[in-house]
Amino acid sequence: MTGLKAILFLAIVACAALAVAVAAAGERPVHLTQEAPDRWEAVSLSPAEQVEIQQGKVVLREVPVRGKKGRTFEAVGIFTATLDEVLGIVTDFRRYDEFMPRVERTVVTDVSDTVFLVEQYLKLPLGVHRRYRLRYTVRREVEGFRIEWVKVPWPEVPLGHSVVDTSGHWQVGHFGEGRLLAVYRVYTDPGKVPLGMKGLALSLSKREIPKVVERVGQRLKAGAGSRPVKD
Repeated sequence: MTGLKAILFLAIVACAALAVAVAAAGERPVHLTQEAPDRWEAVSLSPAEQVEIQQGKVVLREVPVRGKKGRTFEAVGIFTATLDEVLGIVTDFRRYDEFMPRVERTVVTDVSDTVFLVEQYLKLPLGVHRRYRLRYTVRREVEGFRIEWVKVPWPEVPLGHSVVDTSGHWQVGHFGEGRLLAVYRVYTDPGKVPLGMKGLALSLSKREIPKVVERVGQRLKAGAGSRPVKD
């Protein structure tokens, strides 16, 4: 591999970090473990996944997507905390650089009780930078909360400095006494990747998504969830 190709390959891997991803569990879900209102998604775990969850591990799996060029992955884990504590961390957008992989900084441009407009700047290996604007919508229910986000237009940013599309959600609900079941799901279409290595790049990015759930758990243990939802 020539020096130029090596640099291009590493850059592809860096861009793949945008597609925060997880591996498929590979077993048929057989047990409903989290119930929620109809507009929420039921969460099912196989027996093997339930064992991992109970051991404090994060379950990683791919979610099939039809009619889209990108891929969707999710991480599922348990938090020992209150809903307000978890909500306080995952909506702490101004501090995302402290615990979200690859996030260099964020700018919160608009805030209401349920909607946040956030510009995210990512710093990737080899000096690669990407940025995009996301709109987060928070829904709270008796059973838990769900935060959905979508990419919204940012005319000043060329596509080459961003991604074609990304969206996702947090869904956090009760899971027995004093515990919560958290699902972190992300869809990403990074766009054109040279040398035909898009699939490889996305696969390499799988190591990123467990860090999101794990770092939220670490912040909960450190008491970061006691901060207010908004600064």
